[in-house]
Amino acid sequence: MGCICNCFVGLLNCVLLTVGIGFVISGAYLNIKGSSDCEKVSTTPLIVMGGLLLILSLIGIMGTSCSSTLCMYIYLTLMFLLILGVIAFTIFVFMITNQAVGKVIADSEKVIEPKNPMDFSNWLANKVNKENNWKKIKSCLIDARLCTTDEYKLEFNFLVLVDQVPDIEVYNKSLHALQVACCKPPDVCGFTQKNELVWEVPKSGPSSKDKDCKKWSNDGDKMCFECDSCKVGVVENLKREWKALALINICLLAFLILIYMLGCCSFCC
Repeated sequence: MGCICNCFVGLLNCVLLTVGIGFVISGAYLNIKGSSDCEKVSTTPLIVMGGLLLILSLIGIMGTSCSSTLCMYIYLTLMFLLILGVIAFTIFVFMITNQAVGKVIADSEKVIEPKNPMDFSNWLANKVNKENNWKKIKSCLIDARLCTTDEYKLEFNFLVLVDQVPDIEVYNKSLHALQVACCKPPDVCGFTQKNELVWEVPKSGPSSKDKDCKKWSNDGDKMCFECDSCKVGVVENLKREWKALALINICLLAFLILIYMLGCCSFCC
């Protein structure tokens, strides 16, 4: 039984080793080839996670192949700590993505303090809403050409060809939610769209007192990037991505627990 467990642990650690190498290579590639700081933002987490998996898997392979009690003890201890870390991070992600953004973005100067000390539902919104953080996020959105991509312009041009005057509701549905939030003024403003990037303000002024109506600019580097609606869109987009990350973490957690159980079996035998 112990020999079988050793074989399985060694095999699974080889898989873990491959994943770790993949993470390190991906992080290094992004760090070298990334043209902006925004593209390099994920390099450190990838390299750190890849390095941890690399070291952990190598210790596990040494422990199983050399029948080293010390290596297996270190391996199981590190694996246990890693599992606890993944569990804690996954729970945290679910806690901060479980509820709506609420009114955290309603006032750009306001940070909402949760009534319940264990309520982290507004944590992500508060982080995005901080001035320094938002400057970095806005810079990334501009660098990514969110509002000036060929796909964004193509949607408008296609509707012009088909309908002559694009229907705003149809146009909005064809755009990514983040583009709707950051690349156009809110519909309540009553602006008239002239082309994919230019909106004309009525002579009588905006039809709404919404603060975002005054923040809109036809400048490609400004647009609605300072609008509260854009901040809400970014938060909602981050929540979707973090929820996907949480699901990946659950799969990783199941894999790590399997390796840990087999490792314990091998160590005890």
